[in-house]
Amino acid sequence: MSGGPHTGRRTRRIPYKHDAGVNAGAPQSNINVTPLVDVCLVLLIIFMVVTPMLGRGKDVQLPTLVDADAHKEGDQVFVSVDDMGVWINQDGYTSREDFKKALQAEVAIAEGKAKASKYEGPILFVKGDTNTDYGRVRVVMEWVKELGLQDVALVVDTE
Repeated sequence: MSGGPHTGRRTRRIPYKHDAGVNAGAPQSNINVTPLVDVCLVLLIIFMVVTPMLGRGKDVQLPTLVDADAHKEGDQVFVSVDDMGVWINQDGYTSREDFKKALQAEVAIAEGKAKASKYEGPILFVKGDTNTDYGRVRVVMEWVKELGLQDVALVVDTE
């Protein structure tokens, strides 16, 4: 307690002040790096733990790209879909029932040829025109599904 030995006044002594006045240093404009590093490390750990848990969808086996030109002619059936209708090889069909009957006959012939030549690739190739509405191709795929055909490939262009 300063203020003199015999005065009855009690004063508090603040370490950075002197009795003669305030002797304060200039303010520091430097950033305190320690809390910044602590926060960054905590965020890094949080992101490292959370990232593997983020949902990226169910893992499924994706189809592989099949080049239809690599297959022998006659071992497979090509179904083409455009704005004019649905085509099996070179024959056009507009009704669902006619298409399904013709497709069953063509697939049976192609499967016989494929077994004779020990061909194990897809039998049915579906080609959709780029300018055709996707819904038309989807409807044809549903017709194919109704026939119970499992070995179907979609034909795409490679660049």
